[in-house]
Amino acid sequence: MVSQIKKKIQHKLHTICYGKYRKEIRRQEDSYRQWYLLHEDWKREKYPAPDPDIFLFADRAGRVEEKAAGLVTAFFRAHPWVRIAYGDEDCVDRAGRRHSPWFKPQWSPDTLASFNYFGHFFAVHKSVLEDMAPEQWQPYLSDTQSRGCHKLLQTLTEKVTAGEWIRADGAQKAIASLGKVLIHMPGEEQEGGVDSDETEALRQTAESGYGRTAGAGQGAALCSEETTGQPQSDSPVISVIIPSKDNPHVLEVCLSSLRAHTHPGLPYEIVVVDNGSSEENRAKVQTLCGRYDFRYLYEPMPFNFSRMCNLGAEKSNGAFLLLLNDDMEITDTDFHWMEKLLEKARLPHVGAVGAKLLYPDTDLIQHAGITNLKVGPAHKLMKMHDENSYYHGQNRHVYDMIGVTAACLMVDRRKYEEAGGLYEGMAVSYNDVEFCFALYELGYYNVLRNDVVLYHHESLSRGDDNLSDEKWKRLLQEKEILYERHPSLRGYDPFYSRNLAGISNIYNPDFCYEFEKMDHYVRVKRYKKPEPLQWSNECLIVNVEHYRLERRLEITDRDEVYWIEGWSYVFGMDNCRYQRSLLLHGSRGGIYEVQVLTRYRKDVAAVLPGQINVELAGFVCRIPKQALPEDTYGISVLARDRCSGQRLYRRTEHSFVI
Repeated sequence: MVSQIKKKIQHKLHTICYGKYRKEIRRQEDSYRQWYLLHEDWKREKYPAPDPDIFLFADRAGRVEEKAAGLVTAFFRAHPWVRIAYGDEDCVDRAGRRHSPWFKPQWSPDTLASFNYFGHFFAVHKSVLEDMAPEQWQPYLSDTQSRGCHKLLQTLTEKVTAGEWIRADGAQKAIASLGKVLIHMPGEEQEGGVDSDETEALRQTAESGYGRTAGAGQGAALCSEETTGQPQSDSPVISVIIPSKDNPHVLEVCLSSLRAHTHPGLPYEIVVVDNGSSEENRAKVQTLCGRYDFRYLYEPMPFNFSRMCNLGAEKSNGAFLLLLNDDMEITDTDFHWMEKLLEKARLPHVGAVGAKLLYPDTDLIQHAGITNLKVGPAHKLMKMHDENSYYHGQNRHVYDMIGVTAACLMVDRRKYEEAGGLYEGMAVSYNDVEFCFALYELGYYNVLRNDVVLYHHESLSRGDDNLSDEKWKRLLQEKEILYERHPSLRGYDPFYSRNLAGISNIYNPDFCYEFEKMDHYVRVKRYKKPEPLQWSNECLIVNVEHYRLERRLEITDRDEVYWIEGWSYVFGMDNCRYQRSLLLHGSRGGIYEVQVLTRYRKDVAAVLPGQINVELAGFVCRIPKQALPEDTYGISVLARDRCSGQRLYRRTEHSFVI
């Protein structure tokens, strides 16, 4: 009788555990669903009747939100200066599941010149269309992705801007993002954030000259001929400024590739700025000077990248400046990489122009523009494979960005001087970001050209872990200076939707699970019993993948955090029953129990097809450094069966030092 009651209780407990397990899987499988459940309260609002003076262009293949017309009307009334507005969108698969949201930036003229980033839903005020014949725009009311619609948008935006550019930092832009998902397009989800079908967008790009621009406007006149043949007869002189010290071999790779892969008809000069190489290396650079014909400025001083660039600018003669790291290698085979940068840099509305950078002899992205995240400036798509296209061609098209790296940056000398050059109060870090911020606040648009690809000989292994405490503190101090100089840009990037994640390397919705939140700390308590070796069991399989110190991201942040991540499961058992924690056993005898956050691991489940309910095998914990006394700690896992009370224990070979 007791046995039967016990079985019934365990069965009931198992049903509860399994229900919670499935619910958590569904929650973690779909972060976008979590996002729109939190952010679509607007659908419950009341909106005015659609305004007949506003025309909606919505692709016939998509499903428009029921309240879209009312929301658009309310938006135009609240922003009477707006004449064109575009919406966000997503896809719906055959099962009716929403996925792959496309969150748009604010007005980005060079992005629109490259391809129709307005997408499948936009609205136009009647005043913009009234002097056009209906046949010029009516066919595109339900066909937004044809070449004709892209050309129409260029015409309309040119009319709105009246041949002048809308300031990048302007508060009342006549072209605006609605910031709401207003249309759902049919389509199946792709793995890894790779674009499902960019064929049409790339075809538009190719046929429109990949964002070639002519004239001062930001609309219709945004296309010109492909860059081929001789450089333009009126090409201005470009000064290539290369800061370098004690790097003659690396510098020679840069210089030789620059001379070999730049069109000989393009007028340019090279200025190498050396802040104090050894006599031996100085002699080697002087030898290179005769071989590659450049001006050599040798001026010993403490390292200050900003000062070196400014000195090169002062001593150079070009109308345009190209800042170039000495560890860059040009691999362009058509000899027009510098001209492509110049094409954008000479436009009145453009500030800094940058290139896509790859790690040498790989297709791994090192730089595809700078995005100003909530945690600070970051290189999106870093170390992603460039053979794939990500998030609507972020590594393919020409894109307006808040910043580009000074490892390869071209700018009009007049704009360089207008922005005050590179700020010399930031000697090492963020000086290029600060310069791009300054250009933005002067009204200019900074542009990334993904069709200019260079190798950057920065080590793949270089990262935050290689920085000393002193260097990390200086990095945070210089970031703080950046935002003290540009307070309106703290946590804000007009070219990166607020609906996108503020801490992610890739383009994800702005929703974080607990295990992704950098300020979500787990509970730590003293384990008062002896180490439970009596529960040791090899059926408990443990794999600790990462354990490291996560440095604070702001100078004012709380203490640094130890991050431990991995996965575990009980062989041959139903894993939905088990609750896990870490036991950290110190070399001095102290033992601490640490809660873990459960993480969905589809990859683990794929390699364990014979095991039961292992999709939530992942675990993550962030432990404040101050929560544990200084010691060396071994990492173990304790698993408790919530149905029977059984306990399993497994030590790992991993340890860390506090």
